[in-house]
Amino acid sequence: MVKFKFVDPTELNPPILGLHDVNFRYDGTETFLFKDVNFGVDLSTRIAIVGPNGVGKSTFLKLLSGELKPSTGEMRRNHRARIAKFDQHSGEHLTSEETPTQYLMRMFNLNNQDARKQLGSFGLISHAHTIPNVQLSGGQKSRVALCEMALQGPHVLILDEPTNNLDLESIDALAEAINKFTGGVIVVTHDERLIRETDCQLWVVEERGIAEIDGNFDDYRQELLESLGEIINNPSISAKQAGAI
Repeated sequence: MVKFKFVDPTELNPPILGLHDVNFRYDGTETFLFKDVNFGVDLSTRIAIVGPNGVGKSTFLKLLSGELKPSTGEMRRNHRARIAKFDQHSGEHLTSEETPTQYLMRMFNLNNQDARKQLGSFGLISHAHTIPNVQLSGGQKSRVALCEMALQGPHVLILDEPTNNLDLESIDALAEAINKFTGGVIVVTHDERLIRETDCQLWVVEERGIAEIDGNFDDYRQELLESLGEIINNPSISAKQAGAI
């Protein structure tokens, strides 16, 4: 049975993480991707970020995690806060010659049995526990990376398209783990199932900023389809198909 679990973090008083008066543009470009952004995260945060493709959702997460530096303004982070970020490249850092079991044993001082139990709970099939990381598929590496992130005991999870390599059972397990987690969660996802099951607040990236959406996912979906001139009552059109999330 797949059963994800994120270790609950230690108590930490806010503010934990935030962007303050941030402007950002990539080097060599004249156009700002973000202007005058203010955004804060605490342990109760549950936010799903949506918006048209190419608008900068992943860039926003990189600013929040510190992977990118603001052009002006600042990212502030509580010095005690542990921030863990997952994206499609998260498995690439795994050591090539170690197996997933050996890697977790070394990183977290686990015994063999506990390491394999953790990997199994994140849906990594048994035979993949003992083959070199370099031989794992992209999806298998993602599961190891998710497991590693969970064991770090972060105060805030930053998830960029975490369901790309997950089956439905694993998506449900991830949603349940997020719901039970006592830290903050920021997620960019095209997966309506994950957004609905985690009851996230919706924030939208548009017009070089980010703002909370007034309403639920269905309200946002309807507003989007109206703006595209689509027929609202057509249930076959999803927000993902429309490029909205």
